Amino acid sequence: METENKESIAYLNYLIRTYQSLTDMMAATKNRLQSLPGDHPVKFDRILHGEDKEEGLETIKGRISRLIGKELPAWAVWERWLKDVPGIGNVTAAELIMLYYYKYIPVCKDCVTVLEKQEGTYWCESCQKSVKGDGNLDYLLGDKDFQTISKWWAYMGRDIKDGAMRKRKKGEMSNWSSSGRRLGFLIGESFNKQQPDHKYKAVLLAEKAKYEKSQPEISKGWRHNKAKNNAIKLFLAHFWTVCRTLDGKPVSDPYAMVIMGHTNYIKPFYFEG
Repeated sequence: METENKESIAYLNYLIRTYQSLTDMMAATKNRLQSLPGDHPVKFDRILHGEDKEEGLETIKGRISRLIGKELPAWAVWERWLKDVPGIGNVTAAELIMLYYYKYIPVCKDCVTVLEKQEGTYWCESCQKSVKGDGNLDYLLGDKDFQTISKWWAYMGRDIKDGAMRKRKKGEMSNWSSSGRRLGFLIGESFNKQQPDHKYKAVLLAEKAKYEKSQPEISKGWRHNKAKNNAIKLFLAHFWTVCRTLDGKPVSDPYAMVIMGHTNYIKPFYFEG
């Protein structure tokens, strides 16, 4: 998908970032509330939930989600697929779309050269200077293109190294998105709350049963998390497949779902094609 409507993309990004900031603020507010002396039930807090006709933060959060929902029909992956996947709501879909399709590239305000990220700063090669302390950065909107499922998995923080998902290391620049990994976790939690006949929940349950049989010595928590991760990776693979299909881009030959020991291609659930 090309960046044809930059205003719509920028507005969607604004809504997502505002929603995320509000969510973080609400979490911090709940923590502060619970640390107060005495009894202060969260569900009766006027700041979070309002009072009478006054709006609370929860109401504003819901309004932002609805505004996001009004923007989503502009993207085919929502209209043709995501809106029919139980457990994938407006905000999750919008975050997936932004992570998959778009990137904001920091540029120098003086010469519009793409900045190089260095430890603790951004560096302009043309001006030969650090832009740290120059205020908010300027950005150019660019497109992403994940040519393989494995590259998409890696960007979302789901590839495996030395038997575990990668972790950030001090002093090293990560090549994966912390927002993507967080979103994958939320998707897994959403699927886990679905009924057993939900197709991704059914995969999660089947994977868990497989690990219980093949690795009974491993803790229940590990088996559950491993099964959930497999369901997340399958969903992300389906997201990649649907996006590439709808965008008219080449899709890899039917892939072996090695994460689950299958040799057959698993078509995207809930997608009519």
